[in-house]
Amino acid sequence: MTTPPEDHAALPAAATASRAVTTLAPGKLGVIIFLATDTMGFGGLFVAYADLRVRAETWPDPGLRFARGTAAFLTVVLLASGATMSAALAAARAGGGAACRRWLAATAALGLAFVAGQAFEFRALVVDRHVGLTLDHAASLFYVIAGYHGLHVIAGILWLARLASKVASASPNGRASRGVGVEVASLYWQFVDLVWIVIFTLVYLLPVPSRG
Repeated sequence: MTTPPEDHAALPAAATASRAVTTLAPGKLGVIIFLATDTMGFGGLFVAYADLRVRAETWPDPGLRFARGTAAFLTVVLLASGATMSAALAAARAGGGAACRRWLAATAALGLAFVAGQAFEFRALVVDRHVGLTLDHAASLFYVIAGYHGLHVIAGILWLARLASKVASASPNGRASRGVGVEVASLYWQFVDLVWIVIFTLVYLLPVPSRG
């Protein structure tokens, strides 16, 4: 029994699609799945925050409770780290191991600056403004959301430090795997950046509507 002519035309396309699926790096696929589940985790926190904020009879004005200048500075730092991460990825794809390592180190340093700034903000809230974890629902959710994101940044810093050491010791023949490793880390780091933009907008900037 012969294969119809139209089936012969479809075979190359099917084979190409199959190769595209099988050539997807396991690390890249794994981080995509992780980020999909992590999105649901952050999404649940955002929904809880929005629900409590809508239902509450009163809600503290974020402009009065938080130091928006500090939060804006942290946002700039994290956005800058996203730019350096993109530069590291571009260097890895171009085969520049030394340049990639420098950009990864710069990204990790900016991440450390963000974590240090966040720790300074938490201390100022507790010590100077007496906004502790159990003060009200707004404070509790703020520390949970911001702290959960901060843990992601710390994990990313450790990842970048390990990746930079691997890039430094990689042989010329390991350029392909090095590029994939940096690409996977870049996906994670840019996700962390994006989540912070949502946090900054929702928690720090969104005004409290009048209920009069």
